[in-house]
Formats: sequence, structure tokens, C-alpha cells
Amino acid sequence: MRNQDRRRGIMTNQIRRSSSKDVVATSAISKRSRSNVESLQLKLNPNNSRQDFKDLVNYAVARSLRELRIEMLYKSFEFPQSLYLYPQLETLILEKLSLVDIPSNVSLIGVKKLHLLSVRFSSDESVTKLLSRCPLLEDLVVRRSTYTNVMVFTIDVPTLKCLSIDNTSGKSRPEGVHGFVINAPSLRCFSIKDTFSNYVRFGDMPELVKASVNIVCDQPIPTERETVQSTSSKM
Repeated sequence: MRNQDRRRGIMTNQIRRSSSKDVVATSAISKRSRSNVESLQLKLNPNNSRQDFKDLVNYAVARSLRELRIEMLYKSFEFPQSLYLYPQLETLILEKLSLVDIPSNVSLIGVKKLHLLSVRFSSDESVTKLLSRCPLLEDLVVRRSTYTNVMVFTIDVPTLKCLSIDNTSGKSRPEGVHGFVINAPSLRCFSIKDTFSNYVRFGDMPELVKASVNIVCDQPIPTERETVQSTSSKM
């Protein structure tokens, strides 16, 4: 029992302090109750174990976590089981990590805002799987980089209302077909900056209110290519 109490004390200190030796963790404590953790930001380096991470997340989940930001410095990341079927987590920000596929029998049922910032997936299909596990998703931010290995990033989300894409970071374009397929009929706000894709396809967006589109595709691919270079808005 003493060891368990000591461990809880260590986790509490890691969350309350702005930094520690191995884990940088900051949090916004609920005004209603000092025992609640509304927001948790984790930046883990290669010395951190998966158990360290799970302990912190589980601690925050038990205290009404609503926003979680994780930066793994290009390590493999697997969602802790405590996040599955946890309805209070509304915002999830993943940065600089390699994402392990979510099991098919679970969901991130509360997530409405999802940021994928330089995230590596096991395959193109893994993107579709992740998005399908977020049944309430309304706001999606995608920032690609040379670390991102997805060739065709498919965004097929019927509930999505706001989408922001940045694909302007990198030193060279990948070979083969690479770009985005977007099917989001409920989309109201759309922004994309893309100087690397050679394939971009949009579905119907009848609810669109505002859009900013700046796409410069590279060498054309016969019969399957759309080139757009414009900035527009629809009020």
C-alpha cells in the first residue's frame, strides 16, 4: 500500500508541475474541483516507458479528462484501454508519433476534435479505421510531414464540420500517387494548403460556408488528377 500511495503521489506531482526529468506534463485543473484534470499535455522522450504514460493517462481519465495532447518524439503509440468508450474526452491531439491501429471492437466515442500532426500510420487504411472510430468527430486538423508515410489520406467522415489540412512541409515529394480523398457532406469550414500532392479529390459539400483552397499539384497523373490553385470563400 505504501508503494501504491507513493506512486500516486509521484503521478500527481508530474501532472501539477510544468516539467519533470523524463516527462513534461501540464494540466488545467477544474475550477470546480481541484481533483479534476480537464487538460493534459504529455511530451515523452525515448527514456519513458509505456507504463509511465499509461499511469498518467489513467490518472487523468479518472479525474474527468476532456483534452489530451501527446507528443512522443517519433515513438510508437498505442491508446490506453482507459480511453476506449470514455465519453468525456472531447479533444485529442497527437503529434510526432507512430500510431498503432485501434482494435475494431472499440471506439473513441466522445472525441469531437482530432489533430493529427506529423503522425505515422501502419497503412493508408489505418487512417480510415481511426476516423471511423470517432463517431462524433466534428473538427479535424491534419498536418503532414516527411515522417508521415500515408500515400492517399482518405477522410470519409459524415459528421465532420470543420477540416484543416497542411501539406506544405517536406524536402521532396514521394513517388507514386499521393494526396487526399475527402468525403465530408456536413462540412461547413474547409482549409487546405498543399504543395506536395498529385491527387486530390473532393466529394460534394452542400453545407460549405467558408473555404480556403491553395493546392499546387506536381506532375499530372493521366485520368486521375485534379489541379487546383485558388483561394475562395462561399458565404
